[in-house]
Amino acid sequence: MTKNKASDRVIPGIMILIAVVARLLMIPEVTLSPDYNSYYLPWVNAYREYGIITGLGKNIGDYYVPYNIMYAICSLFPVEPYIPLAVFSFIAEIVSALYIRKIVLFLLGEKGVLAQDAERKANYAAALSLLLPFVVFNGALWKQCDAIYVVFIVIAVYYLLKDQYRAAFIFFAISFGFKLQAILFVPFFFMIYLIKKGFSILEFGWIPVMYLIMGLPSVLCKKGLRDTYFAYMSQTQETTTEGYGMVSYYPNIYNFGLDNLDKYLKLPAIALTAGILLGLVIYAYRKKDFLQKKENAIVFGLLMAWTCTMFLPGMHERYDYAIVLLMTTVCAFVKRELWPIVLVMNICSLLVYVIVLFGQYDISMIPISIAEIVAYVCFVFYVFKISSKEKAA
Repeated sequence: MTKNKASDRVIPGIMILIAVVARLLMIPEVTLSPDYNSYYLPWVNAYREYGIITGLGKNIGDYYVPYNIMYAICSLFPVEPYIPLAVFSFIAEIVSALYIRKIVLFLLGEKGVLAQDAERKANYAAALSLLLPFVVFNGALWKQCDAIYVVFIVIAVYYLLKDQYRAAFIFFAISFGFKLQAILFVPFFFMIYLIKKGFSILEFGWIPVMYLIMGLPSVLCKKGLRDTYFAYMSQTQETTTEGYGMVSYYPNIYNFGLDNLDKYLKLPAIALTAGILLGLVIYAYRKKDFLQKKENAIVFGLLMAWTCTMFLPGMHERYDYAIVLLMTTVCAFVKRELWPIVLVMNICSLLVYVIVLFGQYDISMIPISIAEIVAYVCFVFYVFKISSKEKAA
């Protein structure tokens, strides 16, 4: 027993050490990233040239204000920009790991798992979150900062499960202020509102309020209201303006000869997604008792988010970051039967990163998409199966 206790402390520590070393080895590599030299480096250099105040008043980059502030801060350090960018991402990844640990502890506590066993599983879940290939590659190798908006989603989900709704909405609104892709979790929050009714629908108002507040630095730097607050509007047009088509290296249904048909399929795809989500919301309302159990609520919420990436147009390979992270480190440690689905998700995610980061464009998206679709369909059947049989505790 003593040996097991010791190993349960040592092994997660070794996992974290490996995660740190892996990042230290990858961070100096800047030639593989398809974006660093073309976008992030010039943006940081622009802030070095103009200064933060003048720079925030200009159209540097295509992100919303919070990320621009991050690039502006990176310009202050007398080092290559990839260093502070990677550090920002790793800090966010560490905070995510801490809150993943909290979520797993909370859910296992709800299941009645003994505290010592719950602690052990939560520690492994947190450590694993730092070792997932897509997490390591995203921040250390790609120099992306998806971990920053995702950490606020993870924190928001924790407070949502704890029924601390005001905090949940504020953190979620901050995530949305960093990146539009946070919107994939809006159906999850709306579902909780319908089944719990423990808070006012006005709490959703935090999303536009925080969006406006987080844009103020650029407004005060004289960028202009339209240029500042319409940033997300331009991002929604990427399927047409930047030639992405219906999908960009995300393994969903649009890889089967439909990518270049965005002119005809974009609006129908949005309508289809809305229809499916509406059906899921109606089903969730009918299964309110089942969803009172927090582990069921988070599983159903992740199904709704995953549905968005499977059917919405313009999905990129990085847009399911929060979904795969939570599915892997939360669901799979609370519902062990989900491991096969989680494994397929991670393999698919790894393969698309290999294609884009390492230029392995000979790898076909067709088999990857088939695997992802099969995993998604299995997850749908799983959720409907347990919701039809299991009663809330």
